[in-house]
Order: sequence, then C-alpha cells, then structure tokens
Amino acid sequence: MLDPEARVLLDLMEKAIANGQPKLHTLPYATGRASVDKMSEDCEAEPPKVGEVSDGTFAGPGGQIAFRRYRPLGSAAGPLPTLIYYHGGGWVIGNIETHDSTCRRLANKSRCQVISIGYRLAPEHPFPAPTDDGIAAFRHIRDNAASLGADPARLAVGGDSAGGNISAVVCQAIRQLGEAMPAFQMLIYPATDARRLTESRRRFAEGYFLTQDLMDWFWKAYAPAGTDLSEVRLSPLLAKDFKGLPPAFVLTAGYDPLRDEGHAYAERLIDAGVKTTYVNYPGTVHGFFSLTRFLQQGLKANDEAAAVLAAHFGT
Repeated sequence: MLDPEARVLLDLMEKAIANGQPKLHTLPYATGRASVDKMSEDCEAEPPKVGEVSDGTFAGPGGQIAFRRYRPLGSAAGPLPTLIYYHGGGWVIGNIETHDSTCRRLANKSRCQVISIGYRLAPEHPFPAPTDDGIAAFRHIRDNAASLGADPARLAVGGDSAGGNISAVVCQAIRQLGEAMPAFQMLIYPATDARRLTESRRRFAEGYFLTQDLMDWFWKAYAPAGTDLSEVRLSPLLAKDFKGLPPAFVLTAGYDPLRDEGHAYAERLIDAGVKTTYVNYPGTVHGFFSLTRFLQQGLKANDEAAAVLAAHFGT
C-alpha cells in the first residue's frame, strides 16, 4: 500500500499539473533542468550544519569537474573514510546543490566525509560522458586522497538513480582496469538495465512520479537513437561477472519503475558472493531519498544508508 505521505505528495504534483504547470517531459531540456533543479533543492529537508564544506574542481576528460566536500560534525583532523556521491536526475538534471542536504546528512550520520561530484549532463554531453566523469572522479580522489582529507583504503562510491548507475559502472570499470577499487558501493534505486523490460517498469509507468514519458525524455537525451542499450556502462546488470565487486548497500522503493532492476542487481551481487545489504521501502516512490522535506521515509532511508556505511568503515 502506498504510504499516506507519498500519496499526499503525488496529489500535490497532480494538482500543480491540473493548474497549468507543464510536465517536465514536454519542456526543452535546458528549460526543464532550470525549473526542476530549483524544485529539487526546495524538496530537500533543511540542510544540517556539518563540520566543514569546501568546493573545488579538478581536470576531467571533458574539462573541469566540480566537487563539494563535506566533513561531518565533530570529525578530527586527518584522513576520513569518504563517500564519493553522484547525484540522480536521469543524467540530464540535478547538480551538487540539489543534493546538498542529502550529502550533509549522510556525512553527519555516517561520520564519513562525503564528496559530491558535478559530472557533465546530457543532452549536451550524452553517454558516455557522465560515466567517464564518474570514473575520472573516483580515480582522482583515490590518487590524491591526502590532499582531499580522504583515506584511500576507505573510499566508497554511491548515488541515487542515475547516480546509482554511475556508481555501479565505476566499480565494474575500475575492476576491469585492474586498479584499486572502491571499498564499498551505495546504490540508491539504481538504473541498471536500459532495455526497460521489467514488471515494475510496466506496473508503475504512470502516476508515481517517475513516469514512462519522463524516462523516455531522459533516455532520449542520454542515449540517442542507435546507442547499444546492452552496453554494460548503460546496463551494468548485463555484466557477465559480478565476482570481486565491492560490498554493497542497495535500496529500492516499492512504487518505483526501477525497483525490479535494482533488486535484480542486488541478487546478482549476492549470487556472486559479494557481501550485500538489500532494502526495499515498500510504500514509497522513486526519488524519496532526496524528497526529504515531504517524505519522512526519505529521512529514514538516509539514516539507514549512512548507518550501513558507518558499520562497514567502523566509524
């Protein structure tokens, strides 16, 4: 059953559309991005105070990549276990600001540093640019850990939706390169199968925030016509071998079109012997992890994800 708070939020969204607010998938990408990013910032709970915040950039494959570092309240000087976070938004929308409150909460609750990554977005920079930036960000932080206050032996990657996809791809790509991998992966309702064949995609295609029309709008920008959707950087679920990937926390939502592919990814990890914690929040919708001003389940999920991260790193 849909949680009452989720039902209220969905009703508010439907009312706004009935009163003339255009649906995102009907807008040009630049116009939609500007309006939704502001709404996303407003939908996060009040940003908690953290110990330290600093912004910076580093060279990426397509120019400078922006990042924001959050050190938790009460943290001592010196290197900390660090979560490298990739925001959601269908590889089209979202930025460091839209997930600021979420990253602050994860930092404080996990007692780990969080570094949020401003990767390139489609349609200006379609596949594989966002994942290329994600891989570059992990490698840069790993190789320059001391200057960023990070412990190179205790680096995690994580993200929601498109960011969950990037996190999974980073782990697979770094393993394939034979380099030092992340020590942990936090996958929040990750997009893992671009072929879109699951039952949850069919059942929840309309009326639950992330609609089929909206997914099509994202995919058209990110993976233009002719892109091979079975490419593992688009569909990490299709990788042949999951053995040796980092321990994982995988979270899904019950009324989310991405639910089944997130669950399937967790099952592939478990079957390969990867230590994996899988959690489904049955009564809520896609996006709830950052819709924390309206959805208490989102705050609970933030805390649970942070607790699993803290337990893994012993913080």
